[in-house]
Amino acid sequence: MENSLNFSDEIKETTGLITSAGSWGLNEFLVFMVIFGFVAFVVIFWLLSKNANANSQKIIEVTTKTNEAFNNNADATRALIETLKIDRVESRQKLSEIHGDIKEIKFSISHKRVKPSFGEHLREADYE
Repeated sequence: MENSLNFSDEIKETTGLITSAGSWGLNEFLVFMVIFGFVAFVVIFWLLSKNANANSQKIIEVTTKTNEAFNNNADATRALIETLKIDRVESRQKLSEIHGDIKEIKFSISHKRVKPSFGEHLREADYE
């Protein structure tokens, strides 16, 4: 009977060992998944930071080009304003000359006596 008892204990111990081996296998799988997840997280973080750096460089380039475009636009606007100022001064000078000519014409018309025609001259002579 002793042997049967020992045999029964051995079966129980073997069953416990097999059960514990299964749980250790599950634990090893969970540990592997945690390590794999951590490595995947690190790799994804590294890729994202690499892409973020590249995107930051692109944003800096776009910002620089936009600033250059604004500066060029401002320079063109200043040049246009200067040209318009010069044109306005020239237009005012020409307009002033035209006004002067019109005043001269009005003055000459208002102060110029129209000479009577020969027939009117004779009629005036008849009345005198």
